[in-house]
Amino acid sequence: MIRTILISLLFAIPTYAGETQTNNFRVFLRDFFNNPSFQLQHVKFPLEYTHYEAEFDIEEKSKSFSPESWKHLPGPDQFRCKINCFDLMIYDNFEKTHKSNGKRVLSVEGVENGILINMYFEYQASKWMLVRWEDYSG
Repeated sequence: MIRTILISLLFAIPTYAGETQTNNFRVFLRDFFNNPSFQLQHVKFPLEYTHYEAEFDIEEKSKSFSPESWKHLPGPDQFRCKINCFDLMIYDNFEKTHKSNGKRVLSVEGVENGILINMYFEYQASKWMLVRWEDYSG
């Protein structure tokens, strides 16, 4: 009886491995891009931001954001969808699972339009945090 209860409790405890971690991250992204105060709480400051700057030649530049200099990122349009929404998912295995390493990269890659944005997230202290942001769009 006690063994059954312990096993039941073990499966009731939420884990953030594999598919559970992926589903948790997908829900997190919707909140992250739609709620400015939630976003501010899920950015690890100072946040490193790398981007291209073009005057005469394209040059890679870096800067850091503080909480005071942060402006809400609305993110891609699909994260603001209210009805008939879907996420395009690409997996690297037939089980449709991701590694449970607590790291995710949201990459917005255009097709022949110069868009390339990478946002790096880590699962720290029981929540997802944006830890680095790159924008190489040209």
